[in-house]
Amino acid sequence: MSEYAKLATAAGDQYLDALAETQENFLKSMAPVVEMMSKFPSTPAPAFAMDLPTPQELTEANFAFANKWLKQQKQFADRLFTMPAPASTSSTASNTTAKAKPKAQA
Repeated sequence: MSEYAKLATAAGDQYLDALAETQENFLKSMAPVVEMMSKFPSTPAPAFAMDLPTPQELTEANFAFANKWLKQQKQFADRLFTMPAPASTSSTASNTTAKAKPKAQA
């Protein structure tokens, strides 16, 4: 593993740890709100709301799509970076540069 990969992995892990801690703190802070809301009387949902997906269904559908998208992007990147490189680009560039003549200025 290259030094960059080690640093990127460590930074990513630190970020995810901090994110998890922040998320946990947020959920803990919501407990009193949920408790307070449970004291209010519940009202029936409007009829049109019965056809809407639940927040859990929306979350599942969107994360399923995101996972498929990430998998496809990784497959694309893997294929892209395993393509054979051109034999040599430096000799072609120098030949093109040598043949190019400067334009006469008017």
